[in-house]
Amino acid sequence: MTGGPARGDAETTALAAELRTAVNRLAFYLRRDAGKRDLTPSRLAALAALERGGPQRPGDLAASLGISAASMSRLTEALEGGGWVRRTPDAADKRAFLLALTEEGTATINDVRREGTSRLAEEVALLSPKERAALVAALPVLTGLADRHLDGLARSPLTAEARAGT
Repeated sequence: MTGGPARGDAETTALAAELRTAVNRLAFYLRRDAGKRDLTPSRLAALAALERGGPQRPGDLAASLGISAASMSRLTEALEGGGWVRRTPDAADKRAFLLALTEEGTATINDVRREGTSRLAEEVALLSPKERAALVAALPVLTGLADRHLDGLARSPLTAEARAGT
């Protein structure tokens, strides 16, 4: 035993429930302006995944987002229709294509992030020094929780060499 609460412990479960609720509410607040741009959470997630992982096959992107091929097809149409992504040839397989961010897609995701950061900065500025210190102390833990589960999700299984055709 490690000395901390065991998995499934009521205290751990209650903490996890409160954390999940707080993170979801904060994420909703930060994504609010994205909706004004016709960016649903799934569209925003796809754009972010393409930004982090580079051009990807639709099937690989669907797998990283945890959605079906049919949903990915609809998502691809919406992203192309919005001018956020374009299809590019896949050098590794001439029958396939990759989805890549357009300049508009990159600008859009950067704008959404900047707006969210600005909104959050206004809220952080209202915190007391003690509350800010608690947030600073919690940030590495929250980042670690996210990184443990999300780091590989937005990366295409294709290596950079495969995408480049080498």
